[in-house]
Amino acid sequence: MTPRRELKRYAKQAMSGKYGTIILAFVAVQALSLIGGMVSSSLFPGTETIDIVMGYAFSFILTLLINVISAGLNYMYLNIARGRSYSLNDLIYFYKNHPDRVLIATFFLAVLNFLTMLPYTIYGNTAEIGDTIESQIAWLYTSILLMLVGVLVFQVLVIPLEMTYFILADKPDIKGTEALKESIEMMHGNFGKYLMLKLSFVPLMFLSVFTFYIALLWILPYMEMTEVMFYRDLLGELTAQKEEEERAAQDYVNPMFGGQPQENQQNQQQFWSAPQEAAFNSYENGEEQNTADNEEMQSNVYSTDSKSSSDSSYDSDSVKVQTQTASDRAENQNDQADTVNKKEQNTLPAQEEEEDNEPKPWDEYFNSLK
Repeated sequence: MTPRRELKRYAKQAMSGKYGTIILAFVAVQALSLIGGMVSSSLFPGTETIDIVMGYAFSFILTLLINVISAGLNYMYLNIARGRSYSLNDLIYFYKNHPDRVLIATFFLAVLNFLTMLPYTIYGNTAEIGDTIESQIAWLYTSILLMLVGVLVFQVLVIPLEMTYFILADKPDIKGTEALKESIEMMHGNFGKYLMLKLSFVPLMFLSVFTFYIALLWILPYMEMTEVMFYRDLLGELTAQKEEEERAAQDYVNPMFGGQPQENQQNQQQFWSAPQEAAFNSYENGEEQNTADNEEMQSNVYSTDSKSSSDSSYDSDSVKVQTQTASDRAENQNDQADTVNKKEQNTLPAQEEEEDNEPKPWDEYFNSLK
């Protein structure tokens, strides 16, 4: 499961450069809800039971119709998160594509909201405000407390059904009740994670008080986009997107960090494939040559052994002849060596005699004396 920080980072990246359209669509939906409440109060301003019942019935119908547009807002967020084309026309997407599916799902959500807000509704319409300031302040605090409790209980109970509109947007043929069941199954085991995700935006909502709640125009769409990322994470889309980003970064990162551009990798593979194949072929040829030499040596050994075994079958005369032939060869070689030595010895004295027979200068002197 992707951490909350990663979900928020993906939400910010998806919203970057699109704040104008997102905020405008959010304001349009909230304005329709506000206008519906004002119309209901103006049509049934009485304090009698019939006026109150009719007013809530009218508000309930308006809530169903406005929630169809709210579902269209979620459809637009989903398109933005996936990088698809989007526009304000996405708000009426479900009015053009089987709005009954959204109406059925919204009916259950509206009934759940009505039940959780029923204590606040009864107290606000039956309790007397009083004439004193203390009674008025007590009524106000009690009303606010009941309203906050109702909102919190509704937000907790509706968590398993939060993915309904996204499922209806992804599956145009599914029914509203089936989308509710599929949302419950999808959120099984992820209830706490989604609750913590929603609570992480509470500090930002408190800080929006210092901006006179103007910051909510950015905070609430930001929260909705993060919930869209949570839905995509449940489908496994964020995991696939992260793997694709890591693969792209590894392909185009600087080579000194362990990655190389894809073109360089292909060129290197082509450059090194031929030498490697040649080296591998030479290695194979060497191995084949060594194998052939070994086989030849083994064949020679086998032939020698076979020859020796065959020679052992010869009679003793042939062995003597071979021995005599070998001895004659040795004697011939010795005779040749002796002849060469004798020639060298005879040559040296002859050269010495020639040198002694040459006339000397003192021979003339002794001849004259004679």
